[in-house]
Amino acid sequence: MDPRIWHKVAAVSGVAALGLGTYGAHFFKPKNPSYKEVWHTASLYHLVHTAALLAAPSTKYPTVFGALLTTGILGFSGT
Repeated sequence: MDPRIWHKVAAVSGVAALGLGTYGAHFFKPKNPSYKEVWHTASLYHLVHTAALLAAPSTKYPTVFGALLTTGILGFSGT
């Protein structure tokens, strides 16, 4: 597999992170105000993992590194 595929995954993930962050900042009106903080934390983790994905092609095992970061995005931000 071409390691540069992780740049494409990072691009899609970055667009999703920005879209979800914008939604959370401007449109998300939860009944419980603490959910707003949870949304903010999930958006931050999503962006950090996305930025780290850009380094995947330069690692020794880009597929493992990219897969773990993508799993982190889905696990921490998706829940």
